This record gives sequence, structure tokens and C-alpha cells, in this order.
Amino acid sequence: MALGTNGAFGESAGWRERLARSSAGIRADLSFAVIDLVLISFAYITASAIRMMDPSVTRADQYWVSLIRLLPLIAVVHIVANFLVGGYGHVWEFASIGEAKLVIVANSIAAATIVGFALAWDLTHTQQNPIPLSVLIVGATFSIISMGAVRFRSRLFSFNRMRASGSMPRVIVVGTQASAARFARDAMTSNAADIVGFVTLDIAGTNSKQIAGRSVLGDVGDLRSLVDQHDVEQIVLSVNDDSVVRRVVDLSLDNRVRLSLLPSVEGALADGVGIRDPRDLEVVDMLPRPQVDTHVDHVRDSIEGRRVLITGAGGSIGSEILRQVKEFNPSLVIALDHDETHLHDATMWMRNAPNIETVLCDIREERSVDGIFDRWRPDVVFHAAAHKHVPILQNHPDEAIKTNVIGTKNVIDACHRYGASRFVLISTDKAVAPANVMGATKRMAEILVQAADVRESDCVFTAVRFGNVLGSRGSVVPTFVEQIKSGGPVTITDPDMTRFFMTIAEAVQLVLQAGAIARGGEIHVLDMGQPVRIIDLAHRMIRLAGLVPGVDIEIEIVGRRPGEKITEELALEPLEPSSHPRITIARPALPGGPATVHDALIDLREAADAYDVHRMMEVMTSMLGSDPGEVVDLTEPARLTEWS
Repeated sequence: MALGTNGAFGESAGWRERLARSSAGIRADLSFAVIDLVLISFAYITASAIRMMDPSVTRADQYWVSLIRLLPLIAVVHIVANFLVGGYGHVWEFASIGEAKLVIVANSIAAATIVGFALAWDLTHTQQNPIPLSVLIVGATFSIISMGAVRFRSRLFSFNRMRASGSMPRVIVVGTQASAARFARDAMTSNAADIVGFVTLDIAGTNSKQIAGRSVLGDVGDLRSLVDQHDVEQIVLSVNDDSVVRRVVDLSLDNRVRLSLLPSVEGALADGVGIRDPRDLEVVDMLPRPQVDTHVDHVRDSIEGRRVLITGAGGSIGSEILRQVKEFNPSLVIALDHDETHLHDATMWMRNAPNIETVLCDIREERSVDGIFDRWRPDVVFHAAAHKHVPILQNHPDEAIKTNVIGTKNVIDACHRYGASRFVLISTDKAVAPANVMGATKRMAEILVQAADVRESDCVFTAVRFGNVLGSRGSVVPTFVEQIKSGGPVTITDPDMTRFFMTIAEAVQLVLQAGAIARGGEIHVLDMGQPVRIIDLAHRMIRLAGLVPGVDIEIEIVGRRPGEKITEELALEPLEPSSHPRITIARPALPGGPATVHDALIDLREAADAYDVHRMMEVMTSMLGSDPGEVVDLTEPARLTEWS
């Protein structure tokens, strides 16, 4: 009968394995003990030979006889001391200062014991000590040196070889706290890096200090010159301060050093990584400004206890709205999307929540939208559903119009009919002086919001306009990540192209805040800081991966795609302040009034249904007051509609 691993055979195998493991360990320790015996004997013989070279020594033959007779006992004392202190059973290839201390302590104890016996001999015997004390002391010293050299030989030789060959990266550590010192010691002990020195966060901390045997070379402001001066290949940040990280990233854009970041103690414990293990920088680390952290009192008042509908809930922005709205205790959240996979993924974490309804619906279907409003009667609507990819929508303007314009109109009309109290449109900086179909349709959606607020209704209609969000699905950051993972090249359309950036979380915070303070008819513009050059973003992303632009990953300029601007703007008209310091208000003119908007919408719907590209462009041009340029035949796959 076969027995499992818990049976007699399994127990026998486990016992044998443990015995074999123990035997192997004992053999290794015995081998070291035999080597130590040879080293100790050689050390004391060498010490005696040096002592006997003194011409004043008259009893050399007797000393040599005594040494040969007592040498086994001396060696045993050293071996026993090493066993008692724990000097055996180590993997010396990875030994560090702690193991070195064991060697010194064990052999010092042995030396003290031997010298103590010698002194006791002098006190209790009239005969002269058989071995001079100087031989015992020098012999013990030689024993410590030789035993240490044998144990650390691979470390010493490999360190020298790696330094000679230049295979160890030359590293500067930013920060002078305990975590920086621990990392430096571990890196040097394991031959993982050649620590050049440290830089502090301020000039006051640079006064001739040394940490882990390396000098404090200066402060963060000196980093660029220190990198050149010391041929530094990597910078390790032991400081989890966003402003310092951003500053170091900025200082490193023009050189070829790699960047990595030591996690905090809390992060290391949470993520299961070593406190001294550097990690790559994260996407948020590259923002050239602090993240926005907004107050939530107004938001809570506008959401708590209310029924909230989120369209496009499966998208990057919509799913983050869903996550943040849940924190304000709404009575019901209706998560709507036309893509079942995205909707499923966005709601996986809360599928058992009692006040969440997932709805599969296309906002282009007016009857379906009405059915949802009739059933759940939402109080607050966050309208994030939209087509957004510029090159694709250039090829398919009818789809852009049906979703971004007609779909928005369907949701707005339902808000009127079913008594919603607040409607917030998620817009984009591409709606300002639109140069592509996507931007034109989003500006049309803003116009619908402005026109809706003029109608008699208790619903507050508003729009929120912002630029790119870091990490949103299909945007530049995930694209760069995939290109970097595949080894490059990272493709840039134009080296002068700039864009505004925010994280998804902070953008949604401000969206909720804008929705809460809205009075109606305005377009809220989020303060996104200074625009970022896309080529600088590429450099940062490559560095986030711990690589060097132009060395590990190439950057390729491929030229602008149809409809792309070099720069984006958040508004053309003067901006008014709002009650929130990071939100301003734009009030672009409503072209022609609500009646004109209504008539244009009818024409636009008919043109989209008929796939009449020229008519679509004419209607949007008349509404937006811009010249679309030449409209080409979109039925040819190789051609794009180009607005300039």
C-alpha cells in the first residue's frame, strides 16, 4: 500500500532529509575548523619565529619544544571559543560586519584565556613560562587576521575585481537618515554598489559628516555637479517627500543616471519588500507640482443620502468618480456603461454592496436612457461617457457625434423630464478652439450644457474642463509604459508638444468639488499647473523604469497625427474665481441662443445618421465659428479628416 507524504514513508524521508542537511552543515563546520587549526598553528609558529629572531633570547630550543607541545591545546581553545560564540554555521559569502565581530570576539576570548593561563603559571610556578607572553599575544593577533581573511576572501577579492572592472554602479544616496545608512552599508557589504557619498536636503547638513564610511558631499542643489564630478551612474532617494522626488527628477532630466527610491517603513511592511530595497519611481512622482488635496465638506452635502448616476462608469474617470462618490454615503449609485467588460472590472470591488446598481446601456439610445431615469430617478448625474481618442474619431466623426453630442443631449433631456437636481459634464481642454473632431464634439456638449441651464428647470447644469490625466486607459502614460516594457522606442509626435496633466484621483476630487459649488451654466476649469513637454514626460517615464533615455531606451520623433495641437489651452476668455482656490470659471458665449442650438442638433443628428461627413462638418463649423479646412473622403482607410 502506497503511503502519502504524511505516512511512515513521508516521515522517514523527512527525517533522512533533516539528517542529511545536518550532516552537510557539520561537515562544512568541521572543514572550517580544520582550516582554522592550520591557520592558528601557522600564526603561533610565525609569532614564535619572529620572537626567536631577537638575539637576546637564550632558550630558543626550549621555547620551540614547549610551543610544539602546547600548540594543540592553544588551537583547541581558539576552536572552542569560536563554537561557543557562534563563529561557525555561517554562509561567509554573504558575511557582513556582524560576522566579522564574531571572529574578533571569539579569538579575543581565546587569547585572553591563553594569556590568563600563562599569567597564572607565572604566579604558581617558579619556572619560567614555557612560552613568552609576547608570542601568545602576537599569535592570537595573527590568528584573528588569518581567520578573517579566509572567511572574507571572496568578499574582498570580488569587491576589488568589481571595482577594477567597473561593474558596480557608482551611487549617490539622497538623504542622511537611518534608512540611507542601512541601504549604503548593505549595498557595500553585498558588493551591489559603489557608494560614492550622500547628499542632504539642506546646506546646514553638509558640515563634514560621514555616514557608513562615506562622506556627505553636499545638498540636493549640488546634485547635478556631483553626478558629473564623481561619474555617478545611479541616484537612490531615501526620502519619501514628493517635492524632493520631483526636484531630483528635474535635476536628472539632462544626465544619464538611473533613479530609484527606497520605500518607507510602512510601505515596505505593506508591500512585503525590504526596507532597504530601492523601488522604481511611480507615475505620480513625475508631476512637476504637489498633488491636489481638496476639502470635501461641500461634496458631502451634495452627495450624501442622494441617488447618483455615473455614465461611463467603466472608464478611467468614471470608475474613479464611482470610487470617490461611494465615500460620501449616497443612498444609491447607478453605474452605467455601454461596455460590459469595463463595467464589470470597475465594479468588481463592490459587487456585493447593497446600494450599487450596474446598468448596461448606450446613452445614444434615448428610450433606454429614459427607462433608467424613470426607474431610479437620480438626483445627481456625473456624465463621463464619451469617445475620446483623437485619431480614431477623426476617421469616425459620426460615432463621435452620436455619443459625445447626441448621447449628452439624451442625458440632459432625461434630467429635465425626471427632476434631477444636478448635472455635471466631464469636458476636456481639447474643446477650446477645437482642432479635431473629438474636441469639436466635446465643445458641442458644453454648448448643450449652457443651453440646458437657460431652460426653466430646477436642475443645475455645469461642465468641468481639464487636460490629460496620468494613467487613464489608452492615454500617453500607459502607451509609454508598454513601449518601455517592449524595449522601445518610445514614440513622440513632436518635441515641442506640451500637455496639462493631473492624476486621475486629484482630477476627480476637483470634479466633485466643482459639481458641488456649481450655480449653473458655467464651465469650471481646473488648475492643472504648468503644461508638461511630452518629450520630458517620456524621459521621466523611462527613468521611472530605472532606465536611461538614449542608452537603454531610444526616443523616436514620428510627427504629429491629424487633429493634434502643439499646445492645449484651458480657456480663451477671461477666467473668474470660484469659491475653491484650484477652480476657476469660464463663461464662453452661447452661439445663437437655445433655439439655434436645438435646430443645429436636429441637423447634426440627421447628418450623422446619414453619414454625411460634409454636412456634419458644416453644422459644427457654424456652431463653433471655426473653419474645419478641407474635408476628405473618410471612406478611404488611409485618409483622415483634418482640421487645421
